[in-house]
Amino acid sequence: MRWLFLFVLVLNFVYVGWEMNRPEEIVEAPRVAQNVSRIVLLSEIGQDSVALSEVSKKALVQDDKETEVIGGGCFTLGPFREMDKLRAVIRGIKEYVADASFRSYEEKEQAMFWVYLKPAKSLDQAKALAAQLKNKKVKDYFIIKSEPKLHGISLGHFREKNRAYSHAGRITKLGFKPEVEPLFKDYTIYWLDYEVIAGKIIPENTLSKHITGKINRLVRGC
Repeated sequence: MRWLFLFVLVLNFVYVGWEMNRPEEIVEAPRVAQNVSRIVLLSEIGQDSVALSEVSKKALVQDDKETEVIGGGCFTLGPFREMDKLRAVIRGIKEYVADASFRSYEEKEQAMFWVYLKPAKSLDQAKALAAQLKNKKVKDYFIIKSEPKLHGISLGHFREKNRAYSHAGRITKLGFKPEVEPLFKDYTIYWLDYEVIAGKIIPENTLSKHITGKINRLVRGC
């Protein structure tokens, strides 16, 4: 039995030595075409990699926005009633514009309503008519001494239309035939035409601090 045990032990040593010195078998992996992407399992991608991928996408979108050409274009600004305000706007936007010019127009606006009696044929008739007004306790009047209403009688100027017609109604009740005529005054308005440099935008606060009231900004062709 002792010799049998030694024999089995020697066989074990011989087998172990043979396994350790045996050359490895080479197993060829299946060939993959060069233009085919490698398949990556979801288990091989960690959460950190996914998060990084999302950040990269946002960065690419941001880069696209930054490289996009913005600004430029042609505009008209107005109307301005005062030349000083127009000049202030031009000074404020001059670093953003390639060209600027202005246009002016004469306009009329209704300023007042004039209540009067039509001109008499002579100064004496006008004085007689004025005396009648005085007897009726009318205080605010005067004889007009210039054309185009020479020898007429002015009964007052009113900014509000309803007040003018109300006063004319009172004079009518006293037996006279007053007229109400709107009066206009001339004024000049200015429009600014400008072209913004390509790729630039005029800051909103630059325009807002100069533009008040009824100033409009219109897009026009360059």
